[in-house]
Amino acid sequence: MGRNRAILGLIVAWVLCAASVQALADKDQTAALDPRRPATSTRAAVDSSTPRLVAAARRVGRIKIDGRIDESAWLSAPKRTNFWQRNPNEAAPPKFKTEFRVLFDADSLYVAVRAHDPEPKLIRGLLTRRDVGSSSDWIMIGVDSYYDRRTAFVFAINPAGVQRDFIIFDNSTEDDKWNAVWQCATRVDSKGWVAEYKIPYSQLRFSGAPTQTWGLQVMRTVARTQEENVWSPWPRASSQVVSQFGTLSGIAGIKPARRIELLPYVTAGSAFAQVDNLDPFANSIDKKAGVGLDFKYGLTSNMTLAGTINPDFGQVEADPSQVNLSDNEAFFAERRPFFLEGANIFGFGLGQGDGDNSVEKLFYSRRIGATPHDSASGLGDYYSEPDLTTIYGAAKLSGKTAGGWSVGLLNAVTARETATVAHPFGGVEVVDIEPLTNYSVLRLSKDFNAGRTKLGGAFTNVHRDNSERLDWLHDRAYAGGLGVEHRFGKDRFHASLKVAGSYVHGTAAAIDNTQRASQHYYQRPDAEHVNYDPSRTSLTGAAMLWSLTKIQGGQWRGGAGGDSRSPGFEVNDLGFQRSADYYTQWLWLQYRQDKPGKLLRNYSFNSNVWTVLDWSPRATTVGGNLNVNGQLLNFWGGHMGVSVDGNRWNNRKLRGGPSVRNDLSYSAWANAWTDPRNNVTGSVGANVWRQPATGSYSVSVNPSLSIQARSNLVLSFGPSVSKRVDDNQYVEEVADSTGTPHYVLARINQLTAGLTVRVNYTFSPRLSLQFYAQPFLASGDYSRFKEASDPTARNYRARYSEFGVGELRADLDSYVVDRQGDGVADYVFGKPDFSFGQLRSNLVFRWEYRPGSTLFVVWSHDRTRDDSMGQFRFADDLRDLARETGEHVVLVKLNYWLGM
Repeated sequence: MGRNRAILGLIVAWVLCAASVQALADKDQTAALDPRRPATSTRAAVDSSTPRLVAAARRVGRIKIDGRIDESAWLSAPKRTNFWQRNPNEAAPPKFKTEFRVLFDADSLYVAVRAHDPEPKLIRGLLTRRDVGSSSDWIMIGVDSYYDRRTAFVFAINPAGVQRDFIIFDNSTEDDKWNAVWQCATRVDSKGWVAEYKIPYSQLRFSGAPTQTWGLQVMRTVARTQEENVWSPWPRASSQVVSQFGTLSGIAGIKPARRIELLPYVTAGSAFAQVDNLDPFANSIDKKAGVGLDFKYGLTSNMTLAGTINPDFGQVEADPSQVNLSDNEAFFAERRPFFLEGANIFGFGLGQGDGDNSVEKLFYSRRIGATPHDSASGLGDYYSEPDLTTIYGAAKLSGKTAGGWSVGLLNAVTARETATVAHPFGGVEVVDIEPLTNYSVLRLSKDFNAGRTKLGGAFTNVHRDNSERLDWLHDRAYAGGLGVEHRFGKDRFHASLKVAGSYVHGTAAAIDNTQRASQHYYQRPDAEHVNYDPSRTSLTGAAMLWSLTKIQGGQWRGGAGGDSRSPGFEVNDLGFQRSADYYTQWLWLQYRQDKPGKLLRNYSFNSNVWTVLDWSPRATTVGGNLNVNGQLLNFWGGHMGVSVDGNRWNNRKLRGGPSVRNDLSYSAWANAWTDPRNNVTGSVGANVWRQPATGSYSVSVNPSLSIQARSNLVLSFGPSVSKRVDDNQYVEEVADSTGTPHYVLARINQLTAGLTVRVNYTFSPRLSLQFYAQPFLASGDYSRFKEASDPTARNYRARYSEFGVGELRADLDSYVVDRQGDGVADYVFGKPDFSFGQLRSNLVFRWEYRPGSTLFVVWSHDRTRDDSMGQFRFADDLRDLARETGEHVVLVKLNYWLGM
């Protein structure tokens, strides 16, 4: 009844909030030119019904890319104006006039944009390194050279000459890791500012047709008014981007470039660390050197082969520190350039709500070249092993066929890795810790119906050459999926369906390891719907996702969907998956208002309801949330929400033990941020969670501050503090002398504090210095130890048997359970208390000394300390961390881009 009342209360709250939102929507929406107020104007709104068309003119005469557009070639080219305001007052006339011209020749596309501004001194151009967004004025050119209405290459520049480029795929998803080699120059004058582009055809993809028709969008952002103006109308309520582009015609007699690009590199450096003098493998100075090559080759006008030999990722920023006490694997985003570029082509997401960008996916590129699966730790007094698996080489083929199929094919080979172990009484042993492995990914998709329908599939496989010591790894793993999505009803509705399957093979030890893994827990004694078989040598599974949503049109949106995985579904050899054995159903409803009123510039109100079942089937969770998002007229904004989780059963709490009855919990969150136009900007977020039946709760606060100290200097600080008290924290499974398992839990008091500091100083758009540091402290103090005795009991206290006085005694690094009090141990488990500190930092000097060619000078430093005290002593912990010596690494990397 309590859960039902909570859900009913959620629905009543939704109705009341919807009524108040509707009342707010009825307020006057008169506009004013003051950017902090809705705009008023006597000028007629810009016509958005007529399709935008522009014809490119062939370049006649010389053009110098210098920000001046006074050459005869530009002056004779037809110009286009008639821009449309997207933000902040949709469809209102732009405050400032913008015009552009388009030229072409045999090698490049040229675009010149004149951004009129009566107050040139107020034009804002912040100096950052390339590909960093800022609160500047911007000009962006989007080119849909495939003309598939789904894919675009975007080139952006600000008045300081900072370049950005990215790809838009699937009509709306951005891939900002794509890097192109192109020219652009800007100039501020008495009329405003000018952006002059030269985009080589080698950086675009298009067919070999004698006459080209492309999609085109030109967008201008004015920082001080937050005004966004676009040439081809693009309503804020539209979830599509590329399909809103205008049309560029008139380009004829050009041929796709051969597109050969080579990027060789060399690295040199040293690592410095304090070492144990008795360690035969340790060197206080470890010299590092390497050579490698990245390359691209245009096989056809639309297909590109890219490869890497012995890739180096020395300048990559470190992963953030964290303490993971769950049974879920931590997810870390890809940071390596080779795998980032074109990642959109290979995406096949397995999660709801974020499409192919889902964290759970068929292809997770960080599996390639990851930390070896095994370690020599514990085999001897000292050992030496690599931190990462060597990538011998990787190649990927991507592009579109003449028939409209998008193709992505990737293959990578990683090395057999070994560790060297020194034994206590002499002798050295070499052991395998990672097998020679081949990874492959194939992705195919095709657009129909002017991009409204997409059909696609993906296939991955992993082959390992396992040794006897590594026979607990799969020797073969295959996964594949098919997906279809369709927009209909004048693009207001979207339907999607995905199905996927998996097959893994290996020795009985390998498949037993998979069955017992946290994604499956086949060994659960009450999981009668799965068949745990330690002798099997393969495992298969399936998954399905579906959704039907209204994505645009009007103020009301909504949808429904589902997500299901069979118990045997397993893609973690090359994908990323946290769980299986469930079916989720969800409903979503939204009210949104994008037209400014007297108080708010825009806002939206959302409600979600969901239920989760396992495959027995048994309902494990029923829940829902309410949340609201909004932006004030002064561009401050925020969002907040509340959630009710009617948790019923947790089949993972005891990590392979029986299911545990669960309890109702509540959570709330809020975030707010300031006007992004200011030199000092900030945000703050807070989250609260509470489970009344168990007396558990958590609180976290995450403020941030960014200071634009000068036009080329940005300092940002992101502290975070969290406290978690959980009376239901899993500790360990221990068997007694009869083999009976005991599941130990405790009440944890966990404190975590961190600070992320970034300093970016830019000398010029091609010369920059970046500093990053993250000190991190965490502690966990465990108390009130207990074991699961009746996990199905309705009353929380009846589920566990807490250890009484004399039943639990502390040893040096363990606890001894003696229920009878006779001095004979029933079983022993390790002390789980911890204190952890870590500092990660680096300093990167980056100089793009010629287009596409870069010199990196990198200093990085890591230090770590940990003990079993379990106490959070902020000053003492920082002092102890400062006393650690850690490791210093200095590296120099030079690459040289060759385009032919």
